[in-house]
Amino acid sequence: MIYHLKLQPSEIEALDYYEYWYYVKDMADVLKKQNSDNSDQTDQMSAQQKGMMSSMKPPKMPGMSGGGMKMPKISMPKF
Repeated sequence: MIYHLKLQPSEIEALDYYEYWYYVKDMADVLKKQNSDNSDQTDQMSAQQKGMMSSMKPPKMPGMSGGGMKMPKISMPKF
């Protein structure tokens, strides 16, 4: 409720103690809710990324099964 009031600092300083206490309490509740929503969203995103990464397999390169690529032998002519 108070989250949408957007009070100026001078207005906050003019509040009575109980009004200030409720203002701070409501703001803390709003921040806790936003943090929990954000953490839930990041958990879902990381789960989706892990699922996508596990389904992706690196492409197989031809000729790599025998221990790597072999360099061609070239003989240099002697002068």
